[in-house]
Amino acid sequence: MNFSFVLANIEDYRVSTWNLQGASANTESKWNVSARQLLTRDNPANILMVQEAGSIPTSAIRTGRLVQPGGTPVEEFTWELGTRYRSRMVYIYYAPIDVGARRVNLAIVSDRKADKVIVIRQVVVATDTFRPVIGIRIGNDVFFNIHVLANGGGGGILPR
Repeated sequence: MNFSFVLANIEDYRVSTWNLQGASANTESKWNVSARQLLTRDNPANILMVQEAGSIPTSAIRTGRLVQPGGTPVEEFTWELGTRYRSRMVYIYYAPIDVGARRVNLAIVSDRKADKVIVIRQVVVATDTFRPVIGIRIGNDVFFNIHVLANGGGGGILPR
């Protein structure tokens, strides 16, 4: 048997994380200011993990790709950040996990289309009050986004 492993260099991706604190659906200003800057400024992120994503920008376009592993739907969108003359399209993988206030949703933004979307559910501790972990796979590289529940204080608890 022959096995070969291909590993990415840490320099292959620029990964960032950002909490939009429940982005506004009406103005999408937090997406257009915070997320857009992280994806387009000098040394832009290739992968952006977004917590408390609110609703995705109204300018994002559904691709028709919807995956629902483990009961949590994750929908793929494209979002054009460039201009008519200089395109900069990214993919948004959006999980509307906050069905109430629609504020504390998760998203992953990537400049490359994901080969696979992954959802990991909490099945051992606090199964009724968990938030899932979402991830994407690009080639042999996997990226996960997590947003733990706050315990009423300043920090969240991630059960063992």
